[in-house]
Amino acid sequence: MKFDTTDKLGKVLKSHGKEGELVISADKGLSEDFLKMESIFIEINGGLVPFFIERIMLKSTQTGILKLEDINSIEEANELAGCSWCLPLKEWEKLKQSDTGSYETLEGFTLVDQYDNEIGIIEGILEIPSNTLLQVRYGDKLVEIPVNEETIYEINQENRTVKNDIPEGLLEL
Repeated sequence: MKFDTTDKLGKVLKSHGKEGELVISADKGLSEDFLKMESIFIEINGGLVPFFIERIMLKSTQTGILKLEDINSIEEANELAGCSWCLPLKEWEKLKQSDTGSYETLEGFTLVDQYDNEIGIIEGILEIPSNTLLQVRYGDKLVEIPVNEETIYEINQENRTVKNDIPEGLLEL
């Protein structure tokens, strides 16, 4: 049976507690909207196995603790450690639509300054409380550029560009 799923989004790291809970990591981060997910797929022996989620707790923007239906012991949870996970495509679409405050989808876009000068490719996103930073390759160094609703002029999905206000002197640091 073929499932409509996303690409692999992370890994099951280990078991947690005595009830078969799992600690998962996410390559692209976990937002508060992840708490609304109803199901998950875990790759076991080369096949995708669907599980319903009983509860979720976020530990950080990169890790969470899941309790899945039918996984009720440390031993059952340990069998899933190291496995990759993904989401049903419909769940992922809902998550992406509701995650408007996240800038992680900008990775790979070209950053352009307020004067239309090409700065570089966005290689990563650092989402820290009260300040999100775009990690951009500028020449031979990686610079971190603050980004928020007030600094972005335009996001052009077709051209894969982000026009953002860059504070004077920041690129010379």
